[in-house]
Amino acid sequence: MSFDVIVVGGGPAGATAAYQMGRAGAKVLLLDKAKEFPRDKPCGGGLSARLLHRFPYVREFLESGEVPVNPIRRVHLESPDSTRVTYGQNDPVLYLIRRWEFDAALFRRAQGVCTVRNGVMIRRCEVKPTHVELESTEGEIFTAPVLIGADSANSVIARHTGLRSEAAHKEYAVDMMEETDYSRLQVADREAIYLFLTLTQTFGYGYIFPKTEHLNLGFGCKLDWYLTALRGKGAEHHAGWVETLKQKGDVTGETDRSRYKAFPIPVSGPLAQTFTDRVLLAGDAGGFVNAFTAEGIFYAMASGSLAADTVLEAMRSQRYDKRQLSAYQRAWQREIGDDLRHSVEIQHRLFNGSGRMDSLVRNAKHDPELLRLIIGYSMGAARYEELRSYMMRSTVPTWVWGKMKAAVGLSA
Repeated sequence: MSFDVIVVGGGPAGATAAYQMGRAGAKVLLLDKAKEFPRDKPCGGGLSARLLHRFPYVREFLESGEVPVNPIRRVHLESPDSTRVTYGQNDPVLYLIRRWEFDAALFRRAQGVCTVRNGVMIRRCEVKPTHVELESTEGEIFTAPVLIGADSANSVIARHTGLRSEAAHKEYAVDMMEETDYSRLQVADREAIYLFLTLTQTFGYGYIFPKTEHLNLGFGCKLDWYLTALRGKGAEHHAGWVETLKQKGDVTGETDRSRYKAFPIPVSGPLAQTFTDRVLLAGDAGGFVNAFTAEGIFYAMASGSLAADTVLEAMRSQRYDKRQLSAYQRAWQREIGDDLRHSVEIQHRLFNGSGRMDSLVRNAKHDPELLRLIIGYSMGAARYEELRSYMMRSTVPTWVWGKMKAAVGLSA
């Protein structure tokens, strides 16, 4: 059977793209290395309100109970110096799901409109003058005029097409986490998420995400720091982190070491180029992750949707060259580009040992509007420009006054 397009990777980016193109009438082949869905997927599993607005069918399967969801209305935020502040609102700040259930729901929808092959791991991708050729580890060959690579942070498609080439330690974080049911591990506040912004010299934070029946908690850090400080000791560090949370009174019970997982997350922003002749990259494969919060589900689905739009237009024109597919990069830059670029800036400004993170949280403790904007930006409900503008208005007078006092020899 011939196909109009191949999608590699059945996670949120690939399933969204396949579903959208299949509904539009394209002949889509969706390949995934998992032998079956649901498949295990470690992840914090937070959905923003804007994701539900952008993809109404997600709201439908959450409201129907197909995917259990815990609406979160509070956030406990702790700075490196242990200053803690709590934010709450009437509407949900975030919707927590288990990724294996959520991904399976997206995959089922794609499966209904396209051809699916499970248990296929790609080892070679080659762009030819008239098509893209893929070879599986079993030696099976797949071809199509165009391809969407949505095959995770370790994307074979990105590497084999030359779109990802920088040193991995500069681009990735490592998330060390477990997802354990409440019979073993409990949290003090099931209606809140906890964020611990504890690393001061490099990007990193701890978190607690309570699901409907399970507790997800872990610690993320840049890969270079992990390789320097935690190589071979990830599980031990995680167990120690759980003990720290118990001492704080945030959790009770015992960690389940069999549920420990560590996985890479790209946190340096989208790749410089996310397209080439006959190939587009979406989701983690293209680096579509918020570098400040490490949230990737919304950006995965948005990039998958925009990639689908670009392929459908290419099919209409029967052109799959770089010039034609460059429309994809312009599209994601318009919708999510500023978000992702600013998230990298914030990561570099706050996780640098300057004490800015402590100052920000301390100020937010006494400034409800600043706190609202910090949480709103983190959860995708406030724009970077709003947060930056407010921070400038609220902090510049203090800074100017401090400089004036220093100039005339007064103590600050």
